[in-house]
Amino acid sequence: FGLVGDSYIDRAQERGWLMNSDSVATPATTNTMEDLQIKATLEPLPDRKIDLSASRTTNRAKSIQYMYAGNPTTQTGSFNMTTISIKTAFASRGNAANGYDSKTFREFQRGLDIMQERVEQRYMGTEYPKGTGMNGTFNPENGTVNRYSADVMVPAFLAAYTGGNMKGSPLDIFPAVTRMLPNWSFSYKGLSNLPWIREHLKSLTLTHGYKSIYSVGSYNTFSSWIEYMGGSDMGYVQNATTGTFVPSSMYDISNVSINEAFSPLIGLNATLQNNMTLKLEYRKTRVITLSMTSAQINEACSSDIVFGMGYKINDFKIGSLFGSKSNTQKASAKNRRNSARGKNGEDDDQQAGRNNRNNNARNSGRSSFSHDLNLRLDISQRYQDAITRDIQTSLSEATSGNSAFKLSFAADYSMSRYVTFSLYCDPARNEPLL
Repeated sequence: FGLVGDSYIDRAQERGWLMNSDSVATPATTNTMEDLQIKATLEPLPDRKIDLSASRTTNRAKSIQYMYAGNPTTQTGSFNMTTISIKTAFASRGNAANGYDSKTFREFQRGLDIMQERVEQRYMGTEYPKGTGMNGTFNPENGTVNRYSADVMVPAFLAAYTGGNMKGSPLDIFPAVTRMLPNWSFSYKGLSNLPWIREHLKSLTLTHGYKSIYSVGSYNTFSSWIEYMGGSDMGYVQNATTGTFVPSSMYDISNVSINEAFSPLIGLNATLQNNMTLKLEYRKTRVITLSMTSAQINEACSSDIVFGMGYKINDFKIGSLFGSKSNTQKASAKNRRNSARGKNGEDDDQQAGRNNRNNNARNSGRSSFSHDLNLRLDISQRYQDAITRDIQTSLSEATSGNSAFKLSFAADYSMSRYVTFSLYCDPARNEPLL
């Protein structure tokens, strides 16, 4: 399968294949990508279809300084996984009058102390590893878990914004496969069977979709990290201020996020008896970003109302817009004149017959191509805003927001097999909310 583990470096060292010199500055690197995709389609009842999808993607790159003793190793990477955060999707975010008070944010702040205590308990009774310059068992008085570190804030963030339990939720920054939750899309066509709808519409479909992704955009590892035990993410890093070693995982993470979208929250797609199509959707999105560097949470939300309609006119004669007669009408009038003249003699009748046949042949050739006119109109109204919440001071403030209206009209006319005429208009209007 072409898989090469890190043990290859050790084998190469043992066999003398590597140059161990300080002048060699290029490390050995390994790159690993794991992508798990699970999809399923359910049809519990006729006309009801549910598509489920779950994914978990890990990208990891290691840099191994094999020329130094102990093979110092650093890592970089990214991570994302599907989850479900619908429990807090409709929670109040507050307003200017109450300082944008948020119950979910208060729950997150309360959970920091709980998570710090839980992480600290993992180290209680363990021995300080060699290299820290500290002896005996772990003592919080010598330095404990940082309340604003990723080890504490990321589990509290996931528990608060997914509606989990602070005292029982896992402490993992990179959740295991067993915590991968499915997203879904739903469609229901059974409304088309109702008598009134069947009389006025050809079809009517109800749609709904939900997607939520937890992401670690990028991370590095601490160069001063000392592992507590083999294969564990527990260890110690050196405090830049005091110089002592404090408990920490190896991961230096700047930010994590939850990207949630109802696309749509509810939608209707209809086809009328004249083949006109109509669409009405209400969409909601939410992007919550936790920053460890600035100790802030940013909430960016939007809501959209979308209306669309489309109509196709088969074999549309553009000349009819200007009152001109079609080729068929002209041919019929000419045939009537020829027939009238033909009453004066048999030769005229024969000439009229030939004219009819020639005109029909020409009209038949022209009608083999359908000059279709396709019309499309879309109207949308979007409201979006962003709120920044300071974790240390509990201050929340609106930082941006606007209301956007957009209208999109398009018309396509098939003039021939090789030429299509298009007309479109896309006006948009943006108004700031602040």
